[in-house]
Amino acid sequence: MLVVLAIHSGCRNFVQRKSNSQLVAARQLSLRGADALQRSRTHDAELLFSEALRNSPLDERAHWGYASTLWKRGDQQRAVEHMREAVRLSGRNPEFVVRLGEMNLEMGARKEAYQDAISVLSINRNHAEAWALVGDTHQAERDWPAAHEAYERALLIRSDFPRVQLARAEILRHTGRPQSALAALDRMTDLHTAASTDPEALLVRGMALADLNRNAEAAESLALASEKMPNSLIDKQIQLVHAQHRIGELVPARMTLGRLIASNTSNPEVQRLQSMLDMSFAHLSEPSEPFRMAGPVLGTDTIGPLRR
Repeated sequence: MLVVLAIHSGCRNFVQRKSNSQLVAARQLSLRGADALQRSRTHDAELLFSEALRNSPLDERAHWGYASTLWKRGDQQRAVEHMREAVRLSGRNPEFVVRLGEMNLEMGARKEAYQDAISVLSINRNHAEAWALVGDTHQAERDWPAAHEAYERALLIRSDFPRVQLARAEILRHTGRPQSALAALDRMTDLHTAASTDPEALLVRGMALADLNRNAEAAESLALASEKMPNSLIDKQIQLVHAQHRIGELVPARMTLGRLIASNTSNPEVQRLQSMLDMSFAHLSEPSEPFRMAGPVLGTDTIGPLRR
């Protein structure tokens, strides 16, 4: 009996040592994957995180990293599954919970996203990213006052938070305070010089300037946004076309829409924008109002409208 127990204990220890060594190897691969992800080498990162998971499915960082790479290439459902596993294995690491909430929100699961944020804040009321996520959920529901309050809480904790500064500027513009929106954007640029060329910030600036009837400045800002805006940001591209059309920049609006149409021909809003621009250009080419001559010409009483 003692011999059997000794053998059983030895096997268990061997399995435990093997499992531990596999987990160590997985975590080393995950560190390399995180470095590749930070350097925007997404394909390399995906391979490293995938190999880490093959070594050990118990490495929460591998699940987090693999979820991040899957999300980048559009495999959202699998990304969420791996992020949930990262949350579980990590004992609900707040960083992972907030990221899961952001994914849920982008997939339209607003209640789940809100609950993810609240679960973090119930433990740590000073978690800026969780407050930002609360603001995002309210903004998605167009509850501007609640969103603004949550973003203010996030900025009180972390004043250097570009994404939240931009979201706050958008809300200020939505609620009829374009001058305050511009001031918020200027503050953002003071803290982050790169914000001056950020396409989403340029879009908000252009729309705020248009609200103030500063159309020449608005046109310049929107043109820069159009040059830099990734086609993957479809909603932002649609806002951009609307903004350019609104201030009469029809040719730039058509150029922006042309880049969008290339990969979104079946999108109903894109089709509607195409019709809207076609009608605007048709209106420009409409004939002038008919007018009457003072007297008969060539034996007629009147002459029809001259057409351009």
